[in-house]
Amino acid sequence: MTRKVRILLIEDSEDDAVLLERQLRKSNLDLEMKRVCTSDEMQQALDESTWDGIICDYMMPEFSVNDAMDVIRSKGIDIPFIIVSGTISDETAVEMMKAGAHDYLTKNNLSRLVPALEREIVEAEHRHQRRVAEEALRESERKHRMLIESISDTVIVLTDEGKVSEFYSQTPVVQDLSIEGHIGKSIPEIFVPSVVKKISELVQATLENNLTTTFEYPMNGRWFSAKLNPHEDGQRAVMVLRDVSDLKQAEEEARQSHDVAMLYQDITGHDIRNLLQAIMIASDLLYSDETDQSKMTLLHHVTESVKEASDLITAVQSTAALLSTPLEKTSLDFTLKSCVKMFHEEHKDVDLDSNLTVKEAIVNADRFLCHMIMNVFSNAVKHNDNKEQKIWTRLAESGEGYEITIADNGPGIKDSLKKNLLSPARRSGGVGIIQCVQIANKYGGAFEIHDRVQGSPEEGAKFRLWLPKVNV
Repeated sequence: MTRKVRILLIEDSEDDAVLLERQLRKSNLDLEMKRVCTSDEMQQALDESTWDGIICDYMMPEFSVNDAMDVIRSKGIDIPFIIVSGTISDETAVEMMKAGAHDYLTKNNLSRLVPALEREIVEAEHRHQRRVAEEALRESERKHRMLIESISDTVIVLTDEGKVSEFYSQTPVVQDLSIEGHIGKSIPEIFVPSVVKKISELVQATLENNLTTTFEYPMNGRWFSAKLNPHEDGQRAVMVLRDVSDLKQAEEEARQSHDVAMLYQDITGHDIRNLLQAIMIASDLLYSDETDQSKMTLLHHVTESVKEASDLITAVQSTAALLSTPLEKTSLDFTLKSCVKMFHEEHKDVDLDSNLTVKEAIVNADRFLCHMIMNVFSNAVKHNDNKEQKIWTRLAESGEGYEITIADNGPGIKDSLKKNLLSPARRSGGVGIIQCVQIANKYGGAFEIHDRVQGSPEEGAKFRLWLPKVNV
């Protein structure tokens, strides 16, 4: 042994103690030894320090081996206990071993002392490691039980034959079965007939193809979500059942509320369009008979306002589709080029400077990507009163995504308004700006407003759209 060995010696004879210490040191042990003679001394030594082993004399008039072992048992410690005696019968030795001693030997044959001590120290360490492992296992099982007991989900482990091998739940899946009663049952015995075939097929698909699948089904007036995963042993499937009845009810209520809202939106939009149409007709008639230039200008403003109101209705009505349209891989550079071309054809008087340095920029998007870009272009000229309007647009890589910037030489946006414009709660931004924020969020990106020239808001605004890359 290379580490220090600390031995507690229970011996009333100083001469015998010297003999035992000499025997131990002959084996080149890095030894630290303390001798005690009474129960109080032994208890104090055990309280004050830890020991690798105890060597105890059998014949002591005031402090017996049994007394020493009683001290060990009272403290609940596991430590090698070796008896050394001048004379001891085999029957007595056996009784001592049964009482808790680990070995015994005679003082006239101490050659076994060091090997016995080393062996018992190793065995004690092994026992300690087993206790630690067993305690860790018990703690793990305790935490596992607490976890299982704290969740409302039902966990079922199914064999490839569709038999229940493990079952964890606060309530039985079938009301007339106890929790333990599910073990060994087959799929048809615990599920309603309408889902037996589907579950059986999914169990096989899960095991054969290492798939994870989720589906919902009704049972006993409730709705359940079932998720199937391969078990870590590769031979079984794990099904997690969750009662989603409240969620389904909330979804249905939300759907009904949405349907009602859309109905009123459609009816309101239709009625407002009819009113706007009447205003347009009246404006056209007045405009055709009017000769006063100032009144003609007012009628022109009325006409333009009506058109903007009609466009606003269209934008609002598109919101539902904006949120529900599925995403697909989309070429960001091609979409931006198309938007630049369309905008230039409609606004030939605007100086449009585009620099698209990225090709094959693929993102997850939908048809509203073009809608958002055109919206920003339109805002860049709509609020720009400069005689020479100019727009700069750029496309470049930025970290794990792509960045589109659209800047203008308009009046800019004050710092105090920038954040408010992008916050639906503030209600400062128009429908178009809020839709841009929604679209960017839907794509997993970000929409921001900055100064075209940092720190100089009066020199124009810059809109930044960042979208994450998609690996092709």
